[in-house]
Amino acid sequence: MWQEFISSFEEFRNSTIEKSPQIAVGLILLVLFILLGRFLRSVTKKRLARRIEDRLLVNFAGRMIFLVFLIIGITIFLNQIGLGKTASGLLAGAGVSAIILGFAFKDIGENFLAGFFLAFSRPFGTGDYIEVEGLTGIVKALNFRNTHIRTFEGKDIFIPNAMLIKNPLINYTRDGLLRYDFVLGIDYGNDIMEARRLIIKSLQADQRIEQNGDLEPFLLLEEFGTSTVNLRVFYWVNSYNFTGHIALLKTEVMNSILLNLTQNGFSLPADIIELKIYQEGKPIPVQLTKNQNGA
Repeated sequence: MWQEFISSFEEFRNSTIEKSPQIAVGLILLVLFILLGRFLRSVTKKRLARRIEDRLLVNFAGRMIFLVFLIIGITIFLNQIGLGKTASGLLAGAGVSAIILGFAFKDIGENFLAGFFLAFSRPFGTGDYIEVEGLTGIVKALNFRNTHIRTFEGKDIFIPNAMLIKNPLINYTRDGLLRYDFVLGIDYGNDIMEARRLIIKSLQADQRIEQNGDLEPFLLLEEFGTSTVNLRVFYWVNSYNFTGHIALLKTEVMNSILLNLTQNGFSLPADIIELKIYQEGKPIPVQLTKNQNGA
């Protein structure tokens, strides 16, 4: 038993010594292909970055190029050291294995293909604010299997790429413009047109709100409420130029309008509900108020 082991080891050693030139050449070629893949990945990313603003597509294309050259380098190395049949068998078996593994790891393959299509269809880019299936955040990276987003609460979420393909995806910053609105109730006894003028004036004074062309802020008379005339206020924000938190901007806009209206004598009443309590057959009116303008 021990003699057979020594004989096998000596045979392996002699074979390795005889093939050492081929092994050395194979290793050199493998390293060259790896270095060439890295070089072409870098060059491709730089050239694509000049023409394409989407960093996700640039990074994905660079990874694919490096992966192709790595596979070619490994195949050449195996052929060089006399394992050509092994290389062919691996490539042939890869097709069969892909089918078997495709059923076994359906989700992984599905997410990989979804990542490929996302990289080239580009429904979003790095830094875009997206929402899918109730998950919202800023896109940080697109990987082969998942997409990394970061929420405003500081949570890092890795969404499977297939989810982004199968479900409706909302991109809030595709063109950098977002419209916001809120409802404001004015007393029936107040001048609605004067209130409208004051509201527009407050919106125009805020430089963070878009003021050009069709993006100018505007108001609509939405409904006649129980005790107020309800106005819906609309305004646009350019998310590319806006560096703060948009939710805080909305709060500041509402507070500014509220102060402007109250300082000019406008009343923003609550809902008035009248209840009648009968005592000895005679109604006793009681009024209750319900806050309305907290929206």
